Amino acid sequence: MSRSARPLGALALLGILGSQAAVWPQDNTPASRKALPDGVYAVRRDSPKEKEVLPLKDREALAVHNHRYLNKGENEPPRFLVVRPVPEVTLDLAGAPKAQKEGEVVVRILLKLRPQAAAALERLTRAQLGKQVAIILGGEVVTVHKVREVIRGGDVQIASCAAGAAGYLLKQLQAHRKDQ
Repeated sequence: MSRSARPLGALALLGILGSQAAVWPQDNTPASRKALPDGVYAVRRDSPKEKEVLPLKDREALAVHNHRYLNKGENEPPRFLVVRPVPEVTLDLAGAPKAQKEGEVVVRILLKLRPQAAAALERLTRAQLGKQVAIILGGEVVTVHKVREVIRGGDVQIASCAAGAAGYLLKQLQAHRKDQ
């Protein structure tokens, strides 16, 4: 990996945590709920209590983060994340994601974004410095990160994953890449 790669782990991965990411734009009726598109989202606000993030404002959606990838015996309540209904960064990959393993366990994932997505990620990480971003794939909140530095150039490293979660994320990214 090149020296210019910025670890998404530098975003201080809170853990690869999964959940269904349903959208609740303004109207909370079941007909208005749909899966959020794949991408990286700025977390506008979050709380363990849904009522603390409501009501949603114009151009906001609610994603529920259910912490699917915690180790056995660990338990976290769901978190309610308010994001835009479209990602700030699309996952426009320039190549297949690469895994780095320790033994048989995937411990980090390396990605290269195409120029437009790389520029969008740089803008997002600059705007969200010290705040959170969420990666949503296949309608799930897969990871939530605290941005610790601006990511430039589109070389991304996702690290500090909960056991088993990096492998799941890798499979989702590989499937996403095949769909492009």
